[in-house]
Amino acid sequence: MIHWAQRPGRLPSLDRDRSQARDEVVQLCGFRVGDEEYALDIMRIKEIINPLPIRRVPKSPPFVEGLVELRGKVLPVIDMRKRFDVPPLTPEQAQDPAVQRARKYLIVPIDGHIIGLIVDRVSDVIRVSRDAIRPTPELTQTEAARYFVGVCHHRDRILMVLDLDAILSSSEKISLAGFHRGGTGSEAGA
Repeated sequence: MIHWAQRPGRLPSLDRDRSQARDEVVQLCGFRVGDEEYALDIMRIKEIINPLPIRRVPKSPPFVEGLVELRGKVLPVIDMRKRFDVPPLTPEQAQDPAVQRARKYLIVPIDGHIIGLIVDRVSDVIRVSRDAIRPTPELTQTEAARYFVGVCHHRDRILMVLDLDAILSSSEKISLAGFHRGGTGSEAGA
């Protein structure tokens, strides 16, 4: 089992003494990927934007959907459906105006670089006490569990709290760094 003390800095509000947690509030951004709902520390999100045109990059890592230009900067975007092994949208779903309006990009910093995370829907801002965020149950300690810092129960919902620093492996972070150095990004200047 992973203990909070072993994962410092994952969610700033979690690495303090649990006895102080009852009175402190954490704000999380709820979002959906497929049929599941997740949450992310709102302080890690720079902004939430509507989808932008994606420039596909040949031979890019499978987790990179492509590149987008945001205010003059080229950013790699990761489709969280791919990251969480959720089946892609069908062509009919992808063309549905309601689905298109709901999809968002969460613009976040990871390892000193800004990237976009494609999610199916942003639901709401969730305010919970720090004490309400618990370690993931032992039965769910699979390879995919590395993506999460904990779980919380809020208004009849159970949300897995995303660990931004763990959604990419070291080699994937190195690969993304190449996009930011301009090696691949120069192709997306159009």
